[in-house]
Amino acid sequence: MTTSGESSWEENRAQLRVNAEELIRDGAATAAKMGGGALGVDALALLYRRAGDPDFAADALKLLHELQTHQVELDLLLEQLQASETELTEELARYQSLYQLAPVAYLVVARDGRVIESNAAAGTLLGFAAEHSDEQTLTQYLASPGRADVANLIETLEVPGTVATCVAQLAGHPDLQVSISASVTPSGDKVMVVVSHCQAPDKNPARS
Repeated sequence: MTTSGESSWEENRAQLRVNAEELIRDGAATAAKMGGGALGVDALALLYRRAGDPDFAADALKLLHELQTHQVELDLLLEQLQASETELTEELARYQSLYQLAPVAYLVVARDGRVIESNAAAGTLLGFAAEHSDEQTLTQYLASPGRADVANLIETLEVPGTVATCVAQLAGHPDLQVSISASVTPSGDKVMVVVSHCQAPDKNPARS
């Protein structure tokens, strides 16, 4: 399948024209067989009548050939679009599976910290069900030390693609530190968040 990344629209359209003309020349496709409906019955009937009139035959036959070629072009283009849609649907399903089954906690949150999406690992780590409510926020699962930092991080991220990181502690588990990595989406209204375990500092380091 030809994609926009492999050839320009002009090249793709030219190839469609060649394919359409080959189909018509070989008698493999007609407007009726392709299921097209670009012209009404009355308009086609008029063109066929004109084709039988010596005074208009040349122009009418030329126009009929052009219309037939355009119809086949559209049908070929439709096939390409349908194939692309199928590929994109399969690719989306694959990435959704990877997202849900990833061992790292992934979340999408609103600017006010509300959890919009999350995978299974996020629910396990933070302790909430996958079917969370609209009022559920990321910071409510964090302990006070670092909670404000995370909220501020989510609210102030501006440049899409830029990753900002801070450290927080889980509520109810003060000894368990997590790393919060956040990046704003291209639209700017949501933030993608990755939560992962990080080594807690040793409160009683061994002295040499």
